[in-house]
Amino acid sequence: MTSTRIICHALVVIGIASSPPAAWAQETPKSPESEAPSEAEEPTVDDVIERLPEDQQEAVKKAIEEAESPGGTKVIVVPPPEPQTRKYDPSQETDQDAAAEERVPGLELHPKGEDELMGDHVVDRGDIKFRPGKGVEINSADDEFQLRIRVRVQFLWTVLNGEVGPKEADEPDEVTNNFRIRRARFVFQGHAFGKHNQYKLEIDPLRADNVVLDYYLDFTKNRDIQVRIGQYKISSNRQRVISSGNLQMVDRSIVNAEFTLDRDISLDIRSRDFLGKDKMRYVLAISTGNGLNNPQFSDFSMVYLVRFEYLPLGIFRDYSEVDFARTKPRLSIGVAYSFFQGATRVRGMIGQDFADGGTANYHFAYVDAIFKVRGFSAITELAFREGYRKNIGDNTEPPGCDLVTDPSCSLVDPTAPRNGIGWMMQAGYLVPNTRFELAARGGLIKAISTRRATSLADRYATTFSLSWYFARHPFKIQADVSQIWNADQERYLDGATTFRLQLQASL
Repeated sequence: MTSTRIICHALVVIGIASSPPAAWAQETPKSPESEAPSEAEEPTVDDVIERLPEDQQEAVKKAIEEAESPGGTKVIVVPPPEPQTRKYDPSQETDQDAAAEERVPGLELHPKGEDELMGDHVVDRGDIKFRPGKGVEINSADDEFQLRIRVRVQFLWTVLNGEVGPKEADEPDEVTNNFRIRRARFVFQGHAFGKHNQYKLEIDPLRADNVVLDYYLDFTKNRDIQVRIGQYKISSNRQRVISSGNLQMVDRSIVNAEFTLDRDISLDIRSRDFLGKDKMRYVLAISTGNGLNNPQFSDFSMVYLVRFEYLPLGIFRDYSEVDFARTKPRLSIGVAYSFFQGATRVRGMIGQDFADGGTANYHFAYVDAIFKVRGFSAITELAFREGYRKNIGDNTEPPGCDLVTDPSCSLVDPTAPRNGIGWMMQAGYLVPNTRFELAARGGLIKAISTRRATSLADRYATTFSLSWYFARHPFKIQADVSQIWNADQERYLDGATTFRLQLQASL
């Protein structure tokens, strides 16, 4: 057998091996006698080629011609069949109701393009990729569907001495040396039926009170009027909206802990690039005010919010606190106002309930800014809250007091709203040509009681931080030490000294 003939047979064998079984499915069954090997019944090259899918036949023929040409032998890889999108056919679905959707022959009543929309959307293997911090990303070949899956874990070691703050604070009140998984997040996000229909689901299985943190839909087709609906962080102050995985220090400031609005069931309209000027954003939102994972809607006491952001030097990554890009000067300034009607908790959406069981109306105002340049970053926030008691509850009797049997027993004064102002300033510097960053922060909370009584106490804190970014935010280790001072009769006393060491891995 000549070398040319050998090459021809090899190419045919490769084509047969790469063809799907369906190419042989319609062969006529042969009897055992006919299956006996025989030189006379050996299929020819042309017979084998005809059995291949049409998109492979031409490639094989061309390979044989080039192998027999005087120019020499060439190795040609026969491409696999192109993926085919399955046309939607309800009668072929496995669910029991599909049979009832059988089409009327010759009568087309369905919207144009619906069959293609509901059919298979092939996933191109080249569009399955992994990016640190973003997770695994799967895209359909037509870009109509996307799914990103991400896992993030934070391991925290804390050494605390003293009282860190109010009872609802996320730390014990005594000297503590503990190690725990601070956060574990599973995030699923992407888009469906087009790039402008986006979704996100974020779960924290470690929380005892709930596991679902975010679940919302974004409709972004219109640049200037985009709609978001679901449960998510209200756009109050910048540091709260920044992900806990993108912080410059182990955690957020005391100002954020006191004045933020946190997550809620909400509906808003917004724009990520208002008017297409690459300089402005806005958010107009309304939410229930019930807080995290409390979807019931019992009254019309709502939370109303408006936020505007101005970026004079252009839009950039202003919701991540470190300047990894070592960028040219960038600045983002945000202002927000919110009216909280009928708050049942002392800090609005978070904190303890009013002890008497009543409600309060609150006004919130925020001003914040973030600046980045060549590895240096700075963020500052100013928060203001003032409210008044709307309704006084019935829980005003002290423990053991019965006004019927003991008229001398006095009632407890209703809890005053936490009126006050907070300010924080934070800055960090990413050392050139290294993954090492130093950062510092100062925060101040001041009670305001000139117009109405307040239950807020003065506090201030300082924090110093060291960070090493193995792979930017997705894989980092951070250490910080904080000192908090609490006010007591117009003087400040040591509140707590805290050392924290945290390792984050985001896959």
